[in-house]
Amino acid sequence: MIGRLSSAALAATLGVVVLSSQNAEACGCFAPPDPTVPIVQAGERILFSVQNGVVTAHIQIQYAGEAHDFGWLLPLPAVPTMKLGTEELFTQLINVTQPRYFVNTITTGACSSGFGRFAATPSAAGGVENDNSFSEGGAGQSVLVTQSSIGPYDYAVLRADNKDAMLAWLNTNHYFIPTGTDETVGPYIRPGAYFLALKLQSGKSAGDIQPVVLEYPSELPMIPIILTSVAAQPNMGIQVWMLGEGRAIPRNYNHVVLNDAQIDWLGRAQNYNDVVIKAVSEAPEKHAFLTEYAGNSNVMNDVLDPPGRFGTQAELAAITDPAAFVAYLYQHGFTTQQPNNNGFPFSQVQLTPLAKSLVLAQIPLPAAMVGVTTEDNWLQSLEYYLGDYRAQNPDKFVGYQMSFDPGALAAQLQEKVVTPALAAGALFDQHPYLTRLYTTLSPEDMNRDPVFSFNPSLPQQSRDHTATLRIDCGLGGDPSTSPATLITEQGWTFSLPNRNTPPTFTSRDPGALRVETLAEEGDPLVLIDNSKNIKTNSCAAITVDPAIGLGLLALLGARRRRRN
Repeated sequence: MIGRLSSAALAATLGVVVLSSQNAEACGCFAPPDPTVPIVQAGERILFSVQNGVVTAHIQIQYAGEAHDFGWLLPLPAVPTMKLGTEELFTQLINVTQPRYFVNTITTGACSSGFGRFAATPSAAGGVENDNSFSEGGAGQSVLVTQSSIGPYDYAVLRADNKDAMLAWLNTNHYFIPTGTDETVGPYIRPGAYFLALKLQSGKSAGDIQPVVLEYPSELPMIPIILTSVAAQPNMGIQVWMLGEGRAIPRNYNHVVLNDAQIDWLGRAQNYNDVVIKAVSEAPEKHAFLTEYAGNSNVMNDVLDPPGRFGTQAELAAITDPAAFVAYLYQHGFTTQQPNNNGFPFSQVQLTPLAKSLVLAQIPLPAAMVGVTTEDNWLQSLEYYLGDYRAQNPDKFVGYQMSFDPGALAAQLQEKVVTPALAAGALFDQHPYLTRLYTTLSPEDMNRDPVFSFNPSLPQQSRDHTATLRIDCGLGGDPSTSPATLITEQGWTFSLPNRNTPPTFTSRDPGALRVETLAEEGDPLVLIDNSKNIKTNSCAAITVDPAIGLGLLALLGARRRRRN
């Protein structure tokens, strides 16, 4: 009998099953600091790189719940090697690849005073560490290949040729799995296949969870989405970044191009994810990705690993004063920038969550100061709090103890923060091209595992999108109430009574401009062309701007002729 089960917070990346308590949420917790990006909270985030028949997968494990309810089960085609990853990789990848929607406003006529040109920028869219190289081990038919620990995790690699034996081992060793896994695990049970299982070590909390990096022999990356369905939420977002020699494609899923007449350009693109859900639902079987960025990987150059970042472990370990130790961290890039309440600009620099948790374990905020100041303020002003403030408020430090060990803390930071960040940064020097793909899937549609490949002949895809708002002021008109025309990037034109009137969208309007298939060479094959439906079904006054739209229609016509 399987041990105590819980509901899943989300299926953490790469088709894993993640368990959590009942109040856990299936969403990412990252708040993008760039105000020009739509808010998209993905249940899964993965970075794949492929080189010489080896896939490297950086996996962000997103989880909220009790530590004893955490479990992670991942099918793999081969025995992997495993390292710790860094949360910062995904934070920075989001920053540099997230789609951004701008509105460039121009005026005609003689507008009344007090109005200038503007660009409307929308809001967003341990224990002893063992050798972590897995090996097949000796002869014998035991389901267990190896087990060990890394960072906050205990892990095991199991043979996947016998479902009952594998599930029984997980139960006996307290790797909890959710109801339903018995059925969905079936497609991954075969000779020569494996499962990786993770759980948090005793004494660790959900806050100790850290991304992991897996390397394993395989020609193409794949997400075991069938297993993910056990713990998935409706319309769960899946973000995939691919590093390689050219633009990445979904090999066995369709590809969609969004109809940007459905984007709420004047409403700061807040409906972006709704348009994605709609566009994907229009693809056969609801199996489709869209390309949100495709281009040079140098957008990540020196982001994670600028020269001199982190200083040296030896210098840090030699600092015996806790305030000076923490100051060194701030001075050498163990930090992240946090936005203020309205999303921008950056209000303050804080230690990264992992660095902060490691430091606070040795230099905790006194219990009597909880509510007086925050942990971030405590660390940023540690010299003051341990000096003048403590002298003036000795009652706040009655019974206070810190276990500050600079050598041990420097070693922890090196292992868990520095090494993963530098290794992740080096990836972008090794691979010239970066692609970001996104989709949403509901559990009932997770019946085919997406596989990814490359087509170097496909064009780049910018993350930036710009519409034009033309305001006709006439003779001295008020620009806020004058008639306006909104022209989207694809050339669709809305006639608006005034600049503050949003275009009208209806459920009849398609979310996809095109649904197509992408092969490993050649142009896209268009399956569904909605350009005529967009023009005729909208209840708003939509036309195609001659300067832009004719070129778009000519391109679509040329593609049709090539197919014929």
